[in-house]
Order: sequence, then structure tokens, then C-alpha cells
Amino acid sequence: MTDTAPAVEGFAHITLPVHDLEVAERFYVELLGAKRVRKFDRETFLRFRPDRAHEADANNSPLHLAVKFGNAVELHLFLQKGRSRPVPAPHPHLAMEVNPQDLDTCIARLKQANVKLDGPRRLGPPGHASVYFADPFGNVLEFVTMGYRGPVADGPPDVSVL
Repeated sequence: MTDTAPAVEGFAHITLPVHDLEVAERFYVELLGAKRVRKFDRETFLRFRPDRAHEADANNSPLHLAVKFGNAVELHLFLQKGRSRPVPAPHPHLAMEVNPQDLDTCIARLKQANVKLDGPRRLGPPGHASVYFADPFGNVLEFVTMGYRGPVADGPPDVSVL
């Protein structure tokens, strides 16, 4: 082992498993407001790699939807056909920062779309608020903010309600 670690410049992308790219696009782009960067669906994949058609139909598929929130790294939603929705666990999860004035709007939008949620909760200092929810595939997500003035419950999330 060398004395110094290599310089890691940051995360290039983060991946989450999904079992339907269309549902993923509706949830992440239409509901949550992510920007669609690219969609590498079966047709696109086969146009570039017709020699690898068997991979497009595999459970661990290269097919994916790439989205981006603001200036954050890309989120790649990879098609995992054989995966069922797991029982959510508190970790790992992705936390997305929102403006404190927008948290109530985010909550209302999730509720309007019948997305189960837990929160707002405070785990940090006064003004901290987190809302936990799961995507249609069981991946736990969080809206987090500082400076929130609305009511919050103290304590860790109850992901069993998701």
C-alpha cells in the first residue's frame, strides 16, 4: 500500500435499482422534478449494441434512466427486472436538499400522488427537518432542509409506514 490515497474528485453518479423505466421516469421526472438526462431503453441499447441483445433482457440489465436534480451528480435508475419491492430500511437512502419554504409543497405533492411518507422529523439542530418516503421500487428517499419553521416530530424515521 502506498503512503497517500489517490485524489478522489467526487461521485460520478449514484445508482438505484428499478423494475420499470416508465414508472421510474414518471416518479423521478414528473413527480419529483428531476431533469431527464438520457434514457437508455431497449431500443436505444440495441441500436448501439445489437450483438448484446441478451443483456437487455437479463435481470441485471444495462438499461437505465439517468436523471439529475439541480447541480447534483446524476442518478442512474437501472432496470432490474427480477427485483421485487423490498421492505424499506432506513439506510441506505438518498437525501435531497430542498429550500425550507418548499418543504410543505414537497409534502403536499407527495400526498397528492398517494406516496406514503414519514415526517417532517428533526434529527439535527433546531430548524432541521426531514421527510422520508419510498419510490415505487422501495428505494428510501428523503427531503431534508435547514431553517424549517413548521411543526416537526423528534426522532428517527419510521420507515415501516412507507
